[in-house]
Amino acid sequence: MKNNKDLYQNVAVELLTTHSWYMHQLKTSLKPFDISPSQYNVLRILNGAKKLPVSASYLKERVIDKGSNITRLIDKMELKKWVTRSLCETNRRQMDIDITKSGKLVLSKATKEINELIKVLYSINEKEATLVCEILKKIRT
Repeated sequence: MKNNKDLYQNVAVELLTTHSWYMHQLKTSLKPFDISPSQYNVLRILNGAKKLPVSASYLKERVIDKGSNITRLIDKMELKKWVTRSLCETNRRQMDIDITKSGKLVLSKATKEINELIKVLYSINEKEATLVCEILKKIRT
């Protein structure tokens, strides 16, 4: 039983180590654009939204890091002119958030760097990549 426990502890350590390594690589790739991984994620969500503008709650539901403070993120991104925020015409308690041309430009540039980073994952074949995705999803559910 102890060996089994050690194996699963090793899996946990490997997950944490890989996460830490990948986040460091991601932050390094995004640094030249003065954008955080959470801000990048928000820009991707906005850019991919079928209908703009969107609400803060829409963003909060879709961000990868559920601990992100959406209001603070939007504040910082608005200062950088990557997003605009306006009062919703149909619900005065809701703010509408939209991506700007500047936001789309920084997203495009940052995505090129992220795509280079993703090439690191090409060291595993497609079958292994599919298996990794399936295992990670299984762990989360």
